[in-house]
Amino acid sequence: MSEAEAVNTAESARNHLIAALHDVARRDRAALRKVYDLTSAKLFGICLRISNDRAAAEDILQDVYIKIWNRAGRFDATRASPITWLCAIARNS
Repeated sequence: MSEAEAVNTAESARNHLIAALHDVARRDRAALRKVYDLTSAKLFGICLRISNDRAAAEDILQDVYIKIWNRAGRFDATRASPITWLCAIARNS
C-alpha cells in the first residue's frame, strides 16, 4: 500500500468513526456496536495497562462504553480525533 493509500484509509476510518459517534449521540444502538467493534481492542489495552488485571479491565471497558453512550453528543471532531477522545474516556475511567 502506498503512503497516499494509507492516508486515505486512515482518513476513511476516522470519518467512519466520527459518523458512528454522531449516530450514538442520537441513541443508535447499532452505531454503538460499530464504535465497539472499531475500538474495543485499543481501549481494552488501555484499560488493561491501567488496571494490570484482566477482570478489572473488562469491567472498566464496560464503564467506558456506558460513558461513550452517555457522552457521544459532546464529541467535537474539530477539537480532537475520535480515537483520542475515546482513549481519554478510557484513561479517565
